[in-house]
Amino acid sequence: MPEDHAPVPKFAEAFRNELAGSGRVGRLPSGAEVPCLTFRDYMRLCLYDPDCGYYRSGPVRVGRSGDFYTSPFLGETMGEQLAAALWKLADERFGVGSGANVVDWGGGTGRLIRQLGESWGREGASDRFRLFVVEDHPAHRREAEIALRDRIESGSARIFAEAEAEAYPWRKGNTIVIANELLDAFPVHRVVQTEDGLAEQGVFWDENAGRPAPCLTGLSTPRLAERLALDGTKLLKGQIAEVGLDAADWVAGLYGKLGNALLVILDYGDEAAELTGPHRMEGTLVCYRRHIAHGEPYVLPGEQDITAHVNFTAIRDAAVHAGWEPLWYGTQQRFLIASGVLDRLAAHACTDPFAPVVRRNRQIRQLLLSDGMGELFKVQIFAKRG
Repeated sequence: MPEDHAPVPKFAEAFRNELAGSGRVGRLPSGAEVPCLTFRDYMRLCLYDPDCGYYRSGPVRVGRSGDFYTSPFLGETMGEQLAAALWKLADERFGVGSGANVVDWGGGTGRLIRQLGESWGREGASDRFRLFVVEDHPAHRREAEIALRDRIESGSARIFAEAEAEAYPWRKGNTIVIANELLDAFPVHRVVQTEDGLAEQGVFWDENAGRPAPCLTGLSTPRLAERLALDGTKLLKGQIAEVGLDAADWVAGLYGKLGNALLVILDYGDEAAELTGPHRMEGTLVCYRRHIAHGEPYVLPGEQDITAHVNFTAIRDAAVHAGWEPLWYGTQQRFLIASGVLDRLAAHACTDPFAPVVRRNRQIRQLLLSDGMGELFKVQIFAKRG
């Protein structure tokens, strides 16, 4: 767990301002009532507040100097395999050789989209795909602008803030939206099964400790119980589960913004039955600080990542209801093998750990095997006819 210290004054002020307008009441184990936010609103504040949110302020959050890695930071292999798969899908869905906008939504520093562009460039198709990064973190946007400088200057790439992306006329062309480790960062509701029924986890301001702390509150929306019922989930007494309504709503809402389109989701998560099984009494919520994972979301608010596993059952239900057609679902390991990654493994006698052939073999092993990453990460692909 990271060092525990009081939140920065800016976050404390933002929390109290949010609390003043919430009108929500929580209950402590003692029975005392306190004003509170839902955990979902607290997580949104921690991650997305314009002034002190983790994904809206501060330094670059990803990579060696940040708090976590994503697959593009393990080397070029994932980008190259994804590029090959998207090329094939674009031919199948849009017509052989047809152009498309490729949008990395929540694309961070632009590393993945740059890898895709470089891979297509090596195939002589630099002009086929126009590249976009949607990103609101100022430091990440600056890094993406550097990564894509040549393409931006030539007019074949753009960096958008989310508001710009929402307003852009995507329906006029073919579009591929990539959501790489995006959905896990959407705020989640946390529910808990109590003796009196299903309750929602809230967050109040503990004046004695000078920091946020958990409480229980009534359900903020009937959709929470409805989602558990749709998933066939029956929580045990005291069991906590996350319900990601925001992520599901985003996937559903994206449908109406696009014409002919593909949506490619790459993220860690599983089916609902696995995420809410009896072995997960505390849910799946995880925090990251300086590459250390822990389970304390109430320390360092705004200064650490807070994330939860993606419920792919719920995502698929929302997508299909909106009109998306599921094309493919499986583990990252299965996706990479299907895209031919094993053909790129090479036998060698080289002892230099930094030699290209050694680095590539190591990247492939990491993506397939490292810490169960190949099984934990899933790939879900949807399609839309405009």
